[in-house]
Amino acid sequence: MRSVLICTVGTSLIGNIEKSGDAQLKEFVRKKNIKGLTLALADLKPSDRMIGAEISSIASILDKKILQERTYLYLLVSDTEDGVFIGNVLKSCFERKQTPMSFEKVIVQRITGLMDESPRRFRSEGLRNLVRVIAEIVRKHDSSSILINATGGYKAQISFAGLIGQALEIPVCYLFERFSEVIELPPQPVSLDMAFWLSNASLFYDLAGEGIDSDPSETEPRFSSLVETVEEGGRKLSTFSATGQLFHETFLHLFEKQRTLLLPPDSGLAPEEKNIKFEDHNSGKHKGLKEYLNKIRQVSYVTRIYTHYYNPDLPLKNYFRFPKDGNVSKIEGGYGDGKRTTKFDILTTAKTTDQRNAAIADLYSTIG
Repeated sequence: MRSVLICTVGTSLIGNIEKSGDAQLKEFVRKKNIKGLTLALADLKPSDRMIGAEISSIASILDKKILQERTYLYLLVSDTEDGVFIGNVLKSCFERKQTPMSFEKVIVQRITGLMDESPRRFRSEGLRNLVRVIAEIVRKHDSSSILINATGGYKAQISFAGLIGQALEIPVCYLFERFSEVIELPPQPVSLDMAFWLSNASLFYDLAGEGIDSDPSETEPRFSSLVETVEEGGRKLSTFSATGQLFHETFLHLFEKQRTLLLPPDSGLAPEEKNIKFEDHNSGKHKGLKEYLNKIRQVSYVTRIYTHYYNPDLPLKNYFRFPKDGNVSKIEGGYGDGKRTTKFDILTTAKTTDQRNAAIADLYSTIG
């Protein structure tokens, strides 16, 4: 039962109005009159080409009952004044209870960086944020309840929205300019390696954050299409490309579905039975550490935790990674508060490298 529609939004409506010669509609656009334009569009049929690709395609989706319920409509708009204006006009149109196309909740989401003024920013920031926003919507709802309408917007945006849908197992609809109704795009074969993502989970989560100082593609060629270099505050950082962001979000989605099969078995211990041992120079000195380790102790496959390093002048970010001794049942963790850092080891029930890798990915997603 699909009830959530994600719709990419362009500004074709403005272009159509400019070509129409309708002085009143042009005035509504010039003055950014949302109410006036909404009422004017209500008098047009969905099949009228002037009404814009978004309304026409959504009308066709509802007519063909590809979307069974009209609960949520997410309008993903460009990072421009015109994009936001058209998004708000569409929001007003689809919130009107007088129309048979109304949705219970309409949300306009501005995609930062999605603008044609800077091709570099469009590629590295805009498309990456498009992936992030759609992935957030999928996590909020469920892929089985979602449909993507990739008709409106920049051609690259439309293409990438289609790819996102394929990767996250969401049907994608598109209204070609000369077609009278939408079509569902056929699924494309996506061959991606879960083992590669799991074995590099720490690195993927670092790239998903602020980025890292080194370029992982120098030692692992498979990262070459997943990362790009940016300059920030005089530093060169490697961050996700739009493709890398999609790769990461895809496996977060797949991991969530397969979590119970991949993780180590339950220890059978109650949280209070799992010992937390603090090294002599650390106990009580690091604010928030006790509470953080107690959260980890709640995880079913954890058996015990002990700290082994404390530095009051080392501001590291929280992390989980492979231990240097190669022990598959052990995970090294780090807790930082922006000033201090404590390093600790987590003992688990993991029996294989794959289970240990899955546990690291799980700790990043649940503990952070």
